Amino acid sequence: MKLTQKAPRLLCAKVETTLKPRMRSLQDMGFSVTEIVQLVSKFPTVLYHNIQPNLNFLKSLLGSNERLLKACSRNRFLLTSSLARKIEPNISLLRECGISDECIARMVVLNSGFVVRKNKFIKEVMEHVEELGVPHDCGMFPHALLTVLNSSRSKCDATFATLKSFGWSQPDIVAILRKNPCVWRLSKKNISDKMTFLTKEAGCELQYIIRNPGILAYSLEKRLRPRHEVINFLEQNKLLDKGHRLLYVMPLTEQKFMNKFLFPYKEKFTALYNSYVAAVQGKHHVVAEN
Repeated sequence: MKLTQKAPRLLCAKVETTLKPRMRSLQDMGFSVTEIVQLVSKFPTVLYHNIQPNLNFLKSLLGSNERLLKACSRNRFLLTSSLARKIEPNISLLRECGISDECIARMVVLNSGFVVRKNKFIKEVMEHVEELGVPHDCGMFPHALLTVLNSSRSKCDATFATLKSFGWSQPDIVAILRKNPCVWRLSKKNISDKMTFLTKEAGCELQYIIRNPGILAYSLEKRLRPRHEVINFLEQNKLLDKGHRLLYVMPLTEQKFMNKFLFPYKEKFTALYNSYVAAVQGKHHVVAEN
């Protein structure tokens, strides 16, 4: 899309008094021609907004143009939001919790959207994280905060209640905030279906799942169930030693899994191969027969 389509006001901007000074300002701040092109192509409004205060503050915090461009690409309001009313107060709030500037910088790069939220909202999320059992002076607090910032309070409470209903303790649940925060973004049904499958069908002990919560992040229908069925089939036919742990087979890339557990048996067990391929493609999965 052309710059003038993104920002029609550019057509009215004066070259000598507006556009050229803005470009020079970016160059004076140490941005290369390539970086300026990246910035302007994504945010053409920088050519007529006074964004220098935001740029100066963020560059000082983030430490490099690369980080700054990455953060800006994740939230277009980062350069135009009020520095005094939103960005600075939110950063100060994190510092008051004992979070280092380097940690704050990583948080901003990962999720720059929270920086431009109202200060009251950030405070409420911080309080919620502490209610979940992660105090602000705990090392996992920044990880937990980012996770909860990406979820509603009701969503977090539902996740907590679902895991607890399967026997997870509060410390175990809270630990996921640091180890595998993506689990907190799963729906109640998603978690429930996976926990039921792992404990009832795959025969996993609860403590095994608790020690390896990342297993809940995998797709049930496209990875957990089809890979379990392949391993189970091969073990029953005495083609594998029993005891291939799910934690070993689940992280394997698709190619590595197929090379190790499917291609060697493709000709003899065609139904097994076809069934697996159908499952990972999101089609109806039929368990292969002996």
